[in-house]
Amino acid sequence: MLSILKSALNANSREMGIVSNNIANANSTAYKKSTANFEHIYSIHKSTDPDKFSGQGVGISDPRIQMSQGSLQATGGALDLAITGSGFFPVIQGDQIDSPFFTRDGSFNITANGEVVTNDGLKVMGYLGDEKGVIKNLIIPTTKQNSDQTTSIISNINVAPDGKITAVYGLDEEVIIGSFALASFINGPGLTPLGNNRFQNNAKSGVPDYGIPMNGSFGKIEAGNLERANVDITSEMVTMLKTQQAFSGVSRLLQAEVDITKRLIDG
Repeated sequence: MLSILKSALNANSREMGIVSNNIANANSTAYKKSTANFEHIYSIHKSTDPDKFSGQGVGISDPRIQMSQGSLQATGGALDLAITGSGFFPVIQGDQIDSPFFTRDGSFNITANGEVVTNDGLKVMGYLGDEKGVIKNLIIPTTKQNSDQTTSIISNINVAPDGKITAVYGLDEEVIIGSFALASFINGPGLTPLGNNRFQNNAKSGVPDYGIPMNGSFGKIEAGNLERANVDITSEMVTMLKTQQAFSGVSRLLQAEVDITKRLIDG
């Protein structure tokens, strides 16, 4: 009995941690909430008769990520990008192109040398020019050398719904730079969360399939917007109250079991 009650305390404690993390990230850009998965624990018995099996408590498996779409928040930023539909932005640390991360947080910046990066410095991947075969670091040159040996400075960046990047130099000279790439997975909720709105693929999620927005099953890009977290505060608060009540009830049962056992021992 004590082991069963202990398993219930552990399960409720873990669910409380998951709910608390969801609430804490309610204002994080493109955060995807997680839910707890409870499992029955049964004793092992050679018989196939279900009456021979006895419950041994409750377990909780790895939290399941909910990949539902978050609402959009207009920012007006040229490199604030939201994905509506399926897909993740591939990003890398340094030159580790073979170990990409994936994110729905499209709040990007451009460095002095033209590299498109995330807020924490990861390089954003995409297609340069008309290439659609191999993804590379996206670079938007901040200046352009003209045929008359003058230099034009970048004045605007436009990103189309299909991910195409057009840079404007000087007053009105438009140059197509390339396009953002998206990655999709057979089992998106199976991705490993790493914090900072990043995910990594694993055996559950499968390998990434790269493509351009609005092509096949890939979603489209909404420039000037960011995706909000898909956390419903009211729903999370209700879950938290239920978990607190369950934890409190199990605690009282555990204390009663300890008191009864103590009386039996002392008697």
